[in-house]
Amino acid sequence: MVNTLIFIPALILVTYLVFLLVRKSNTSGTKFMLLGLSILLLGGIIAVDGNSDLGGFEYLIVFIGLILSVVGFGKDN
Repeated sequence: MVNTLIFIPALILVTYLVFLLVRKSNTSGTKFMLLGLSILLLGGIIAVDGNSDLGGFEYLIVFIGLILSVVGFGKDN
């Protein structure tokens, strides 16, 4: 229950910050896609590792990478 109370607001906050970063940035969409894929792979490796006990935050890392990849795909620059 405590993990959920921490996980949901953290997920909302990070998603909001990612959208602000992408909107104000002048970098190309390809760079955001590559950054998102790198973060996605890192979070996936952490999630698969049996010894990591981050309380669900590894899935937050994967979700952030997925959001960055999708937003970078839709960016025109």
